[in-house]
Amino acid sequence: MSTTTRPRYAHAAKATARVALVLGAWSGVMLALPFLGPPDRPVAVLGDGHRAVGIVAAAGGRIVEVRRGGVVARGDGPGFVRALYVNGARAVVVARAATGCGGA
Repeated sequence: MSTTTRPRYAHAAKATARVALVLGAWSGVMLALPFLGPPDRPVAVLGDGHRAVGIVAAAGGRIVEVRRGGVVARGDGPGFVRALYVNGARAVVVARAATGCGGA
């Protein structure tokens, strides 16, 4: 008779792995969305507000709003989001998604 022993926390480890997979996929989608929309759609540059303002200026964008944790900005050209990353942005998401939970 063969016996198999399962680790005591195997179920919790599987659940944690599933949650990590879902969060990773969601993060990937959120970071990809700014590249897929119209070029003049507002985006949020996440991070320190002062640093984000400098990044937006260097990328040739316009500041729409400065918030705690980031800056909402617009660019004119199709390469604006890429320019934000080239100039040091750590994360750029669609502004509506970034501000949706925090209210207006």
